Parts: sequence; structure tokens; C-alpha cells
Amino acid sequence: MSLTGHLFLALTVLLFLAVPTALILTWNRVRGPHAARWTVRIALTLLSQGAAVLAVLVWVNDNYGLYDSWTDLFGGTGQVQMNAAGGGAGGDNAGRPVPGAATTGRRLTLRPWQNGVLQADATGPRSHITGDLYVWLPPQYNQPQFRRTRFPVLELLPGYPGTPKAWYGAMKAEKVAQQEIMAGRMRPTILVSAKLNVLGRVDPGCADLPNGSQTATWLGQDVPSLIKSTLRTSDRRTQWAVMGYSAGAYCAVNLTLHYPGTFGAAVSLSGYNAPISPLVDHDAALARANNPFLILRDHPHNQPRVNLLMAGSLQDGDTVFAARSLLGELHNKGASRLLTISKGGHNTKVWEEMLPNALLWTSAQMR
Repeated sequence: MSLTGHLFLALTVLLFLAVPTALILTWNRVRGPHAARWTVRIALTLLSQGAAVLAVLVWVNDNYGLYDSWTDLFGGTGQVQMNAAGGGAGGDNAGRPVPGAATTGRRLTLRPWQNGVLQADATGPRSHITGDLYVWLPPQYNQPQFRRTRFPVLELLPGYPGTPKAWYGAMKAEKVAQQEIMAGRMRPTILVSAKLNVLGRVDPGCADLPNGSQTATWLGQDVPSLIKSTLRTSDRRTQWAVMGYSAGAYCAVNLTLHYPGTFGAAVSLSGYNAPISPLVDHDAALARANNPFLILRDHPHNQPRVNLLMAGSLQDGDTVFAARSLLGELHNKGASRLLTISKGGHNTKVWEEMLPNALLWTSAQMR
């Protein structure tokens, strides 16, 4: 059973209500010696407290999308499957082929998830990583007058720990995007949130690990290829961007610098400039190759032509300093910008506040 979703949350709430009820009903009915009666009462009291704590933790996890499965929570590599690449079934909102979709690769089967968001089980043909993708289509996608339109795409990455569901839970990305699109401030854009934490409780570091998970390939090549083969998307790099918060923010910039032929822009919400995953950091060459600051600093006249929006809170440690430092290494700043807010720490409320401006900036780059 998934750790997120209404069913598991409902079961924990039911447990929270049932145990105190049992405690009240049995308090004076417990039989046996005095010590035995009090042992049972204390056990039921502790169980009641545990049920309350469990219900709160499950609600927090469901709302913020921290852990998606038992494997994510307790560790292991169950989210990575080394599958042979093969053909896939195409799909639209109801699992049928999408009219006008590209036919250059495998197609996904998209199923309704919630609040108009679609879900697909995907396996990367290059990375062989298996993970969930959550897709939101703008209202215009299914309107007759847009049937020949190819839409820009924004890939969304969660933090660590975190799941792609969080973008449509606590972040409410689809609601904010729809508001901006309907107000005419944002271009109709497809949102795709992808699984970043492919190793459960171990941070994969947004890198291709030697003899390990190929997370960069999964996010930078496989996910765009699968989406292009399934939906009517633009083929122009300037109409593809990637956005993330926290660890996902670092990953967004790192991916864009490594795959400038795929992404024309990146948005970093409270990110950092150097890898912090032990799987990457222990290898000096690998860490250097996945350090956006060093990539830009060491190649001042051979930098990829990308635009970066670096955002941070003035109360969130050195995130603003890191953002300024990275932007300072850009040889051609173009439309790159620094976005700051004065209050707030390293949390979802801050990223929610940044999101509307981040979406508008991203839309302006998708020309």
C-alpha cells in the first residue's frame, strides 16, 4: 500500500479514532490482578498516543510528498529496476493514444490521478530507471483550436526526501499555473513532475553514478524523450525548462548545464551549487563534474547558452549568497535573474510564495 493517498490516511485516522474509543470503553472492564489491569490501561493509552502521532505523520507525508512507498521510507533500491528497454503503449487522459503525439520513441500510458493530474509508470530506455511521472495538461491542450499546437514543457523536481506528487500537493503547481494561464500572464504549458529520489532513503545526487543509478540520464534524456513521444510538445530547447526546490533546485541547474540541447532554462528555488550526496561527493572527479559553480567558473568562454532564475530567502542560510555566486560566474547573463524574498526559511511555504514569479519568468523564456 502506498504511503500517500486517501486510503492509507483514512485508515490511520480510523485507527486514531478507534483506539481511544476502545480505551474509554474498556477502562473499567479490564479484569484480573491490579497490576495486570493497569498494564493493559497503560498499553492502550500509549497505543492511543501512538495512533495520534501516526495520523499526524501520515497527513504531513501525504500533504508534502516526502515518502511515496515503504521502500522510500525504510531504504533499499526498490524504485530502481534494471529493465530491458522495449515498446510501450501510448496513452492520453484515458489511456488511449494522444492525437498528434510524436512517434520517435516509447509512449506512456497516462491515467487520471487527481485534480486533473495524470500519472504514468515510466521506464527510461537509457537509464533503465523506473519511476512515476505526474503530468498536468493546460486546458488548451484538449481544445479543438489547439489540436495542432505543440506545447512548451516544464519539468518539475522535488527535494530530498520528496516525491513528484508534492508539486501537486503542498506546492499546488497545477492550480497556480492554471490561474496564470487563464489570466493571460503565462503561456499554456505542460507540467511534468518526475521522480528524483530513485534510491529511496539514499540521495542519488542528480548524477550518473559509475556502476550505479543513472539519475541524470533519467531526468535529462529519458523523461523528455518519453514525454515528447506521448504528447504534443515542442521540439525547441527554448521551450523546455526544468524547475526544482532544495535538492531539486540544485538538480535543475545541474541538468540544464549538462543538457543544454534539451533545456533552455532552469529555475532554482532555494538550491545549492555543489553536490552534497555522499554517493557523488566521495568521488572528487564526479563531484567536480556535477558542481554547477565550477562548471561555469572553469569554462567562462565555453558556457552553454541557458537562462537561470536563482531564488532564495534572505533568512535561509546562504542560499541567496550561493545564488548570487552562481549568477556571477555567467559570462552571458542574458535573461538570468536573482529572485529573493525577505522572510522565511527552507520550507514549502517559501517555495509556494516564489512559484508564481518563477512560472512567469519561465514562461517568458519559452519563445
